[in-house]
Amino acid sequence: MKLLELIKTYRARIIIGLLLTLGSILPGEYYVRWVFAVALAAFLGWVLIGYDVLIPYRPKRDEYQIARRPDFERALLLVKRAKKGGGREVAEEYLLEILHSITGRSFYDLRTDPPKALQAFYSSRDPYRGLKEALKILEAELNED
Repeated sequence: MKLLELIKTYRARIIIGLLLTLGSILPGEYYVRWVFAVALAAFLGWVLIGYDVLIPYRPKRDEYQIARRPDFERALLLVKRAKKGGGREVAEEYLLEILHSITGRSFYDLRTDPPKALQAFYSSRDPYRGLKEALKILEAELNED
């Protein structure tokens, strides 16, 4: 933009800034000049930061950010893998992940002091049936809250 266009666009701001500058440097009472100086500082802050400078917010994606699926999809995948005979370890891992996301406890705490759902899973010989019981207990606990 040309200088004349900028002056026409920001004419009111330039006039207000000049009046406040003149009020703060012209001879007069000490407190009046300080009032003008504080008003000039507030005006410049408003112009520079609050009005003209627009900084767009773009959240940075972390390299190690994991795309999490909803709890229902994770539970469904867990049931499918346990039904196929994916093994007790896979079912236990996914059940621990669900409990970790719900309760916020660490995996170590969940294994050392297991909640009712995990105890039901451990007590069953069949991983599919144990998982089914554990998910029923989790559903009942979530419906209570």
